[in-house]
Amino acid sequence: MVNPFKRLNPALICQLFLFTLYIFTADTVQSASVAIYPNPSSGIAPLVVELNCVVDLKTSVPASYTINFGDGSEEETVESSNYSHTFTHTYQDGFFKPICDVVKSEMGQVSQSKSRNIIVAKWKFETSGDIDCSPAIGPDGTVYVGSDDGNMYAINPDTGEEIWRFTTGDAIRSSPAIGPNAIYFGSLDNRLYALTLNGALKWALNIDDYIFSSPAISADGSSIYVGASNNNLYKITRSGVIAKTFPTEGKIVSSPVIGNDGIEDVVYIGSLDNHLYALAADNLNLKWKFKADAEIYGSPAVSSTGQIYVGECRTGDSDTYDFKFYSINVDGTKLWEFNGGTGFYSSPAIGPDGIIYVGSWDGRFYALYPGGKVNWSITTNPLADINSSPAVGSNGVIYVGCKNGAFYGLQSSEIEDEDREDWAFLTGDPILDSSPVIDSNGTIYFGSRDNNVYAVNPGNMNLAESSWPMFHKAPDHNGMASDITISDVISTFPVVNSIYVSIDTSQVKINFSPDIDSSRIQIDSFKLEKMITESQNETIEGESFLESNRFSNTAYIATAIFEILNPDEQIEYGTSYLASISYSGDEDLSESEPFETFSWQFTTEPKPQEKDSGSGGSSCFINMIYPELSK
Repeated sequence: MVNPFKRLNPALICQLFLFTLYIFTADTVQSASVAIYPNPSSGIAPLVVELNCVVDLKTSVPASYTINFGDGSEEETVESSNYSHTFTHTYQDGFFKPICDVVKSEMGQVSQSKSRNIIVAKWKFETSGDIDCSPAIGPDGTVYVGSDDGNMYAINPDTGEEIWRFTTGDAIRSSPAIGPNAIYFGSLDNRLYALTLNGALKWALNIDDYIFSSPAISADGSSIYVGASNNNLYKITRSGVIAKTFPTEGKIVSSPVIGNDGIEDVVYIGSLDNHLYALAADNLNLKWKFKADAEIYGSPAVSSTGQIYVGECRTGDSDTYDFKFYSINVDGTKLWEFNGGTGFYSSPAIGPDGIIYVGSWDGRFYALYPGGKVNWSITTNPLADINSSPAVGSNGVIYVGCKNGAFYGLQSSEIEDEDREDWAFLTGDPILDSSPVIDSNGTIYFGSRDNNVYAVNPGNMNLAESSWPMFHKAPDHNGMASDITISDVISTFPVVNSIYVSIDTSQVKINFSPDIDSSRIQIDSFKLEKMITESQNETIEGESFLESNRFSNTAYIATAIFEILNPDEQIEYGTSYLASISYSGDEDLSESEPFETFSWQFTTEPKPQEKDSGSGGSSCFINMIYPELSK
């Protein structure tokens, strides 16, 4: 593949990426009378940086410049009447925010620049091939990463020196997963490998097709799950024997994860057949499959309440660009969807507050509320795919790589300038599938197609404490969710607070957790009301009943159904409705008033407008998304 970056002038590339860095601040430095421009703003320690301090020509003449380098070293002052001055300083690894004070000759007025952010890596480790593999961290802190040169490397986290390498027969795109006393990963030589932590081969299993998928490991280390390009998901024993196989109807690039639905451990895996599958972990029996509108490449994320998050995309040409990101309940029903335009290859991460972070193919990075609305978003410049999966720091900064070759620390634009810790680290080539990992010391490791692995430690942070803060959940990349609590109500139809609900809806449903037996549901209390005012509702006529639906090999869930009588007469356009039902969350029904009421609202679709018979214009996708390009 020809690298398009190599056709551009290096100086122009540098300027493009410096501009990229600048757009991630809440305000631009040009709004102040003094600005500071570091060159370069990122690199490997020790890094020599020129800090160019520039005074607005419309202000009074400078008398002196004083710079605080931001790394604890002594400030430096020079007397000068020039409208710019360049300081030179050598930085060791870390994150720095230099500030320049300028004394004006007129009345000794002092003007201060806004800080500029500099990020310096501890080290880089060079291989002989692209790195699309995501690094993983072993129990002693060792960094493990594969390369397109066919080698799996073990790297010293302190020095960046090679500890050992293991050679396979082809490129390694599958990210390693660290289990008890073993490292598991796939190769494009069609084999799944198991190595000791010292790099010795335990076994290699040939499954007759490429392995892009990264393995997931059961909590006890007895089972390894991995997908392959032959459409199959495999369950493999720790000794390298295929225990079970589940066929899908498309290639599997997605990496499996292991959650729990309140009854048993469940393996979730996406396929290029447009489905997300939920399989019983013990025997790979199908529990449910969720149909998306396009292929699923990314790995799902699992929340502390068992919700599954995953996006869809299409790698070939598409007639429309309306691909979605989904929130799916543990019973396989859709909670919500977010239309992200050109698609999601990136796997999501979840912050401590439940915010979901994911990158898209239109150069945008999204932070979504747990209900599916946008909290904040950022657009890369120049626009470039975000395939990499984010990692969430305890400092609230989100770290992710981009196809434009930059590795970003991102924050909401609402963060004040003086508190911002966002930055861009520039590599020599695109960052595609390699996702960052954060170790216990707050060092971030990521790979690039410039053949290097980088180690960056911005300081004063660790991996965020959340249910799924990074690709495959944890630094060892075992893909195993933990501490999941399933709520009493696992899904409703229509969805809670949903809008544009069809007026053809004839039933309202609620699915309870497997822990809620049907005897603990007051089915006669199930009612639906039309909301007229804040204090006045009108009861909808209907009947309520219970169904029992299989939820696993051994368990069922209770589904309460309210069937609307004469929906054509009772369900109206653009109207809000309130559904409610009482149940007991406590097994001891002997207590007084043990029942509680669950209620939720939904709003029907607006009445269709009559089409204007007059002339009208048409717009294409690029005009809607990038109107500035259509001028």
